[in-house]
Amino acid sequence: MTFLISRPIVTIVIIAVLLAGMWLLVTRAPVYLPRLDDNAPPPLQDDARVFGFATLTNPLVRLVVLGRVVPAEPATLRGWDRNRRDLRATQDFMLQGVVFTVTPEEMTRLDRYEQTGRKYRRDLMTLEDGNAAWVYRLIGTTGPEALAD
Repeated sequence: MTFLISRPIVTIVIIAVLLAGMWLLVTRAPVYLPRLDDNAPPPLQDDARVFGFATLTNPLVRLVVLGRVVPAEPATLRGWDRNRRDLRATQDFMLQGVVFTVTPEEMTRLDRYEQTGRKYRRDLMTLEDGNAAWVYRLIGTTGPEALAD
């Protein structure tokens, strides 16, 4: 007995398998992230707050990097301004961004994404609301060299 499967059903099954595979890749096996640098700080033991002022303000970026939908709230960092991919101290400026909470495993994924220890460092800073959050900052390079990968 021969079973005939219609072309639309095959197409739907293929799309479903591809979507499931992509979802597993994003949520469980982030092979697309750079490996953790030897100079990266040690992993955290508890959940932490992170202040995002550039790409991390984008919910899609957070989904791809962290592997889940991570809600964020507006947040402000007083005395800092965005300078390309970094921050610079500016006495009267208030940098707008978002703050969100991550697990220790998600912080490691963020460290991989930000290439912490090689390109960026992670600083604990106080937000306008008085709460602390981790902020990624370029390591010591300024000018056009700071933009090179």
